[in-house]
Amino acid sequence: MTRLGDLTKDEFATALQAGAWLLLPFGSMETHGPNFGFGADTIAAAHVSRAVTLRGGGLVAPTLPYGVCRTMRNREVVAEYVRHGARYLALYSGHAEPAQFEALREGVLPIVDAEPRPTVLVVGPYAFLDPVRRDAELGGRDGHAASLETSTLLALDPSVVRVDRIPVVADRPALSRFPVLPRPEAEFPTGVHGDTSKVSAELGPRAFDHVVGEFTRVLEWVRREGREW
Repeated sequence: MTRLGDLTKDEFATALQAGAWLLLPFGSMETHGPNFGFGADTIAAAHVSRAVTLRGGGLVAPTLPYGVCRTMRNREVVAEYVRHGARYLALYSGHAEPAQFEALREGVLPIVDAEPRPTVLVVGPYAFLDPVRRDAELGGRDGHAASLETSTLLALDPSVVRVDRIPVVADRPALSRFPVLPRPEAEFPTGVHGDTSKVSAELGPRAFDHVVGEFTRVLEWVRREGREW
C-alpha cells in the first residue's frame, strides 16, 4: 500500500520509522483554455506521485488542490507530517509557475531550519522534460496547456480533455518581464501558452514515464547520498 489514506496509524508510523519518502502532490485550480478542466494540475500531480511510490517505494499523501497565489502557505500541513515522524518529504507540484515553487519553498523553510531537520524536496515536472521536448521538436515552444500537458492529460484521464476544442496555437510568445500588468492573462487570451501542434496519444505516455523515472531516481539518490547530485 502506498496511499497514506489506506494505512492504519501503526502502519504509517512503521513506514516513517523506516525512512520512507512521503510525497505530497500539489496543484492549482486554474484555467487550461478550452482544452481541459481546472483540475488538470492536480490530476497529473496525483498520478505522478502514485506512480513514483509504486516504482520506488514510499507513501503518497492526499492531493492539495490549491496553489499559486504567491501567498500560499503549506507550513502547517508539512509540519504535522514532520511531527508524526516524517523525515523525507517531497512536495511535487503539477502546477509549474515559478511563484508556486517559491511559495512552497518559503512555506517549508521554517521547518527545515528547526529540529528535527527533515529532508524536504520541492519538485515539478518541467525539471525533467527538456529531453522529451527536444525529441518532440518543441524546444522553446511548449508551455501551459500546450502539446506536452494536453498529451499527458490524454494519457492519464482522457475523459477530461476536450480534443475538439484544442485551439490552434503554433508558438509560445514571450510574456512581459518587467511591467506589473492589471490583467496578465490577457497576454494569452485562449488560456493556452505554447505550441499545440504536437498533441498526440504517444507523446503523453512518453512524457509521463520520463517524469516518473527521473523523479524516482532523484528520490533514490537523495535518500542514499543525502544530497542532490
